[in-house]
Amino acid sequence: MAQKRKVEAVSGTQPTPEQVAAAALNEQGYLFHHKVLTVLHSSRQNKRCSHEWEIDASEVPVSLPNGKETRIDIVLRHGPEQGVPWRAVLECKRAAREYKRWVFFADDECSRGPSPRQYYTERAKLAGSWNGQGEPNMSHGVEASRASAGCQVFAYGIEARVERPGSNKKFSATDAIEDAFRQVTLGQAGLALQLRNACALSFRLVPVVLTTAELMSARFDIDRVTLDHGTIEPKDLKLEARKWLAVNYHVSDVVCQFSRFTSNRTTSIAGHLASWQVRTVFVVQAAHIEPFLAWLEKSFPGVER
Repeated sequence: MAQKRKVEAVSGTQPTPEQVAAAALNEQGYLFHHKVLTVLHSSRQNKRCSHEWEIDASEVPVSLPNGKETRIDIVLRHGPEQGVPWRAVLECKRAAREYKRWVFFADDECSRGPSPRQYYTERAKLAGSWNGQGEPNMSHGVEASRASAGCQVFAYGIEARVERPGSNKKFSATDAIEDAFRQVTLGQAGLALQLRNACALSFRLVPVVLTTAELMSARFDIDRVTLDHGTIEPKDLKLEARKWLAVNYHVSDVVCQFSRFTSNRTTSIAGHLASWQVRTVFVVQAAHIEPFLAWLEKSFPGVER
C-alpha cells in the first residue's frame, strides 16, 4: 500500500514532455530572437511597415583577429548596397527574471570626453579612388552627430529588482546590460571587418540592444547625492518610463584595437575616448521596435528614405 502511494506521488509530480520542452525553450533566448525576426519580417511582407529598414541577415558569426568570436542576432539594412547603406546591429537580450527594470541615468556634461549631446556612430568610406585591385583605401572612424530630443543619451545603466529582495539579496545587477553591450559592440566591430574584407566602399553601423526589460530613466539633483556615502534618498529620485534611449558606451580596448580605424587619431585621452572608444548604443523595449526604426529613419542624422 505504501509503495502504491509512493508511485502515485511520483507520477503526480512528473511533468509532461510539453511542460519540459516549454521550460527548456523559455530558459534560453531563442524564442525571443525568433519572435523579433517574425515581427520584422511580417510587417514588411504585409506592407504595414512605417520604415524602410530590411532584414539583411540573422545569426551572423563574426570574429576579431585575436580569435574573439560572437554571433550577431539580426542585421538590418537601410538603403541600397551600392549607395551608403546604414546597418543596424541588433542584440536581442531578455531581462533576468529578478531584474526586469533597467534604469539609466547621468545625462549631464561633466568631462571633455564623450558628450551626452552627441551620438557616436561608426562610418567607413572610400578615401580617394580605387581601381578594383587589392584592398581599397578607406577612411574609417567614429562620426559625431547632434543627439535628438526623441532619444536621450545616458552614461550609466543598472538592472533593478521589481520586488523587494529577501535577506542577503541585492537590489541591483549589471550583468545583462554589460553583456548585451559587449556583445553588440563586438558584433559591430566584427561586421565592420567583414565588410572591409568584402571591399564594401561605404557603410554606417548602429548598435541596438532589443530587450524585454522595462526601461526607465532616473532624474535627480546631483547635489542630493552625498559624498560620504555616495547614495540618494528615494524622495529625491524621479523615474520616467522610456520606450527607447541611448547610452554612450566605452567599448573594450580589444574592440578598439581591432577596429582598423584610419581617422580620428589623437594624443588627448578625452579625444581618444570620444573619437575612438565610444559607440552610442540604442536600447529599445521590444514592443516598440517598429516605431523606433521609424524614428531612426526620420530623426537620426543621415538616414533617409
